[in-house]
Amino acid sequence: MTRWQFTTLPTQPRRANVVLAVFGRGPLHEIEPDPTAFGAPTIELARTYDVRSIARALDPAWFDNWRGGSLRTIAERDLAPAELAALDGADHVHMIIGEFADPTDLGYLQAAWALARYLVARGGEVVLDAHAMRYAATLPAPDLALDVGREIQIIFETDSARSDRAHALHTRGMLKFGMPDLVALCSDADADLVVQVVAQLAASIARGADVAMPRHGVDILDGMTWYLVDDEHGIAGLLQLNNTARVLVDDTGKNLVGVAARLPIVS
Repeated sequence: MTRWQFTTLPTQPRRANVVLAVFGRGPLHEIEPDPTAFGAPTIELARTYDVRSIARALDPAWFDNWRGGSLRTIAERDLAPAELAALDGADHVHMIIGEFADPTDLGYLQAAWALARYLVARGGEVVLDAHAMRYAATLPAPDLALDVGREIQIIFETDSARSDRAHALHTRGMLKFGMPDLVALCSDADADLVVQVVAQLAASIARGADVAMPRHGVDILDGMTWYLVDDEHGIAGLLQLNNTARVLVDDTGKNLVGVAARLPIVS
C-alpha cells in the first residue's frame, strides 16, 4: 500500500482531526482480517484512533442528531433511497476519532478510511464524514491515490440577505488536514471563477503548502492577486464550520463580489 505523502512537507504547526461515523443495524460481527487488509498503512497507525460503538438505546436524541436537521438534508442529497432507508434503520453508530499533531505524511487519513471499510465489512452500512459533512454507502477502493476533492466539500450558500448580493462560498473538511477552511464572499456571476481558485488553493494547502500569516497572496492572473486573510468577522462561526477559517479577498481587502467582471482582458 503506497502511503499518502505531502507534496511539500509543512513547516507550520498542524493539528489534524478526523471524525467518521459508521451507521449500522445491530452490533458488529467479527471477521478475521485487520484494518491493514482494508488500506491502513500499518496496524499501529490504525490503533491510534479511538473506535467505539454506541447503541441508539443509550441516548436516542444524541443518536438521531447525527441523521436529523441539516444532516438529514445532506443525507437525502448524498444517499440513494435504499441507502437512506439503511441510515434510518440503523440502531448503532461506530465512531472513528483521531487527532494528529504535526503529521509528517497523510497516512493517518488512509488509516481512518481503512477503519471505515473494516467496520462496513463487519456490518456497517452508511458512513458520515463529519467534518466534510458528506454521507456515503460505498467507499473508494483502498489503493486509490489521495484526492483532496473527496476529502472536502466546496459549498456555495445561495441564501443571502446582504445588499451587495454576496454569498458565502466555502470549504468543509480542511480540519482533516489540520488547516483552516477557506471562505470567499462572491456573487452568482463570480462563483465559477472563485470555486476554481478555492479548489486549487485547498488542494495545495491540504498537500502541505504553508499559508503566510496574517496575509497570504494568491496570484490569479497577471495583474490580479487575491489574499487569504484572518477571519476578523467570525464567518466560520456563522457558517458553523466547526473549524477556523481564512477569508479570500481582493487586493484592496474587499470581498470578491464582481471579480469576474474585473478580470484582465487578454488580447
